[in-house]
Formats: sequence, C-alpha cells, structure tokens
Amino acid sequence: MKNRWKIALTLPVLLLTACNNNNAAAPAPGPGTPNPGSQPPQKQIKIGYVLHVLNDFTAVIKRGAEDAGKDLGVDVEVTGPAKMESTATIALFEGMVQKKKDGLVVVPVPGSQWVKPIKAATDAGIPVITANSISEGSTASAWVGQDEYQSGVILALQMRKQLEAQGKKSGTILVGICAPAMSVLQDRYNGFKKGMEGTGFAVTDAKDVTAGNTTNYGKWESLVPSTPNIVAAVGLCSMDIPNLYKLKQRNKATWLIGGYDLNKETLDAVKNGTCQVTLGQHPYLQGYLPVLALARHLRDKKPLPTGWIDVTTEIVTKDNVDQVAPRETNMNDEKGWYKTLLADKFSDLNATVRPMPKH
Repeated sequence: MKNRWKIALTLPVLLLTACNNNNAAAPAPGPGTPNPGSQPPQKQIKIGYVLHVLNDFTAVIKRGAEDAGKDLGVDVEVTGPAKMESTATIALFEGMVQKKKDGLVVVPVPGSQWVKPIKAATDAGIPVITANSISEGSTASAWVGQDEYQSGVILALQMRKQLEAQGKKSGTILVGICAPAMSVLQDRYNGFKKGMEGTGFAVTDAKDVTAGNTTNYGKWESLVPSTPNIVAAVGLCSMDIPNLYKLKQRNKATWLIGGYDLNKETLDAVKNGTCQVTLGQHPYLQGYLPVLALARHLRDKKPLPTGWIDVTTEIVTKDNVDQVAPRETNMNDEKGWYKTLLADKFSDLNATVRPMPKH
C-alpha cells in the first residue's frame, strides 16, 4: 500500500517536470517564423499604371513606378500602347479596372477623353491619380507634374538669353508640337509666347510635328527650310531635340535649338553645343510619387493627396549638363540621386500638395 501511494505522488511530479522541460526547450520564434498570436499578413497592394505611349521618355516614368513598387513592397504593373492612341490607352486602363487593381495611375491624353473612364474607376472604389498630363473635371484625386505654362515662360527666357548672346535680336522662332490635343503642350506653347512678348522675335503657331520618331523628323525636315528668317527651332516634346539635332548637323545649320526632356541624345546635343537649352520635368518622380501616394493611402491609411504635386522644372544648358547627365544616363546614379531628393522634398506628400496651376 505504501508503494502505491509513493507511485501516485511521484507521477504528477514527473509529468510537471516533463512539461517544464519541453517548454524550456522550445525555441523563440525567429524573424521568419509565423507567430500564432500575430495578425494575419495583409494582402499585397496591387497598383496599375497606364502610360499614354511607350518610348524613351515614358521608360523613365515606368522605371520610377517600378522602383517605388520594389521599395514599398507593392505590386506595380505598368503598361501603355506602342503608339499614342487614346482608344488603345483607355482600353488598357479599363482592363486594369477589370483586374480590380487597388489603385490606378494614368497619363490621360487627351485629358477631355479621360473624364468618363476615370469616373468609372473611382465609382468602382478604385482611387486614381494622374501624371504628366491633366484631365480637368475628372475624379482623379491628384496630378503629378510640372507647371507646364510656367515651363514655357522659362524656356522662352532661356532662349532669349541664348539668342542675345549670339547677337540675335530679331528673326523667326519655329515651334513644333507633337500632340496638339494635349492641353499641357498647349500650356507650354502659350507660356513660351508669353515669355517672348516684347522682343523682336516672331513666334510661329505651334506646328504639328507628330509623335512618331520617324514622322517627327520628316515634319521638322520640311518645316525648317520653309520658315523664312529662322533663328531658332523649339520643340515641345521629348523626341524633338534629338531629331532637330540630327537635322541641324546634317545641314550644318546655325539656328539654335530649345525644348524639353533629358534623354541621352538630348544631353549629348547640349554637351556639344548643338542644342542650347532643354528643360527637365523629372519623369522618374512622375512614376514614383503616384505609387508612393497610393501605397501610403491603401496600406497605411494615410489621406490621399488632393491637388497638384509639383515635380518642378529643371533648366539644363552647357553650363550644368555635366552635373545632370550622370544621373539621367546611369540607372544606379539615378536611383541614388532621387532617393535623396525624395527624402528631402517628398517625405510628406500631403504637406507638398498645392492647388492645381491656373494661368
């Protein structure tokens, strides 16, 4: 009988000891080990970005958007048509809506045709941000871009300096527009005319030089010789300076060149003095910032910016092209330079947002 009581008293002690030993031996959950008490992982945010066309300029927007996706841990799908056709672009956008993306970004060209597609997306509960081009009257919450009208004024003032430095006080400035239906390009042209007021220079109406690279060159090739007293050619789109550069070189011409964007051919033309001035509009930011705004809103529940996020206008001439070219032609330099700029200027997008530019 004594042995039975002894066994009965010993078993609970042994069981308790075994339990304590098992608990002591269990490893603490590591950083990659699921914790039964933690919240279930959030579903990945999916953002669609629809460009108006695929070319060298929009490749930088695409890179900015995709880098934002990698940095923020969100899925970003960027697409666009091979040619600038609104019907094809709208179809791509509507396809993103059908895929039930959590947020959408679009370059709406022309803006008037995007009011209904954007409204259909926002009515479906998908927030939309526009970049590069404005769609007035749409339900997109924000627009990411530069003040296009003011950029035209800036370009005019820079061209005046360049012309005056060469002793030019009068003559004709030929202006080309690649997509006349784009309101932002019309704003650039109107700003340029404003900046040329009070001078002896005559500014042509904005000639349609088309957006296709080959047809663009052909248009300039026919326009330049038929323009009397030409002292400068100004393009409002990214493909203009490279084509004007080739045309000027082949004809050993002396007229000046001004325009937009910082692709490699344009920067090379500025370096060797064939092009006098070009304006940058930070397409990398036009890709990155809309994705940043949507990710913070959708995942972190921050208010969506409402209004204009200004990426600013950058003046590039022979004086500073060597400082600008490395980060515009080398992707590693580009990412590092913009990482610093993003931290310095765009850490709080809602603090930087402004009313839409009006002129």
